[in-house]
Amino acid sequence: MRNKTGLGSKKDLNADLNLTPFIDLLSTCVCFLLVTAVWIEIGTVEIKQSHGTDAKPNKKITYDLDVVYQGSQKLRLNLKKNGRTVKGFRVKGENFEDMMLQMNTIVQSKVLNFKNKAIEIASATVTPRSEINYGNLVKTLDVLRKNKIVNIGVLSARGK
Repeated sequence: MRNKTGLGSKKDLNADLNLTPFIDLLSTCVCFLLVTAVWIEIGTVEIKQSHGTDAKPNKKITYDLDVVYQGSQKLRLNLKKNGRTVKGFRVKGENFEDMMLQMNTIVQSKVLNFKNKAIEIASATVTPRSEINYGNLVKTLDVLRKNKIVNIGVLSARGK
């Protein structure tokens, strides 16, 4: 190697780096994380025992409830069993808060005690109209949750 004037002596910058052990370690870690993720997910599944308990069987009959807005101060509650409407309730109010109070009363007295029997609402769906704002929709969901109706869905009403 010859020294050129003014440049000094420089070392070669090419270094051999063996990446095979690093790739092996990385692939082992990925496999380990994939396998352990399956066990974490299984630990969160709810399991109920269906036979062999001393608990009394649940005598409540389950229904579905549809809440359909027909206007900003008017809605209809449809109580359904096996996809068919069993009973419909109309709710009207002078303002939205009055309508929510009436809806709460009807759900407690007429829906959850249908034909003087305690029933359970398996699921509820709310179909709002375009003029219903988000805050009022949340208040409707709160009324349902307050009455222990937890499986609630919101449907979109196109063109209404």
